[in-house]
Amino acid sequence: MGRFALREFEPADAAALTGMLHHSFAELGRSGLNFTAVDQDVATTLRHAEGATTWLLLDGDAIAATATMRTPPERELLELSRASTLPNRAWLNRLAVDPDYRGLGLASRMWALCRDWARAAGATHVGLDTAAPAAHLVELYSRWGFRHEEYIHWPGKTYDSTIMVVALGSH
Repeated sequence: MGRFALREFEPADAAALTGMLHHSFAELGRSGLNFTAVDQDVATTLRHAEGATTWLLLDGDAIAATATMRTPPERELLELSRASTLPNRAWLNRLAVDPDYRGLGLASRMWALCRDWARAAGATHVGLDTAAPAAHLVELYSRWGFRHEEYIHWPGKTYDSTIMVVALGSH
């Protein structure tokens, strides 16, 4: 990854990661999509990291990109989504690239890392959820082979989410 260093998240990273997520999701927030990452606190960042594997892609001390994978998905998602309850599914969460680093292919690099992790964890599919109105995100995930399976509505959100899934054997 050239100038970038990859490592796993540590609790001491929570404040910096929270700030990076705020910066990365600010545009979505301004468009009326109240993703949790728009304004989550440090405690939420730590809670989302529990029981998951989160990576940071660093440019020196700056977090350029991040992604979180878990299997099984979080309990709250399992209660909302039939697709998340199917066996052998890993879940992609909080894939984000800082706006200052967009256009460098970092999201694709993080996705490749996540696929490898999911395969090693025994998953046959990876799922994710994103705001259905975030057309650019839905389009990106569709290019990566994800297909819509269902809609859900997270409590307190201003939008419906699309649940998208990709079979690992196909990509």
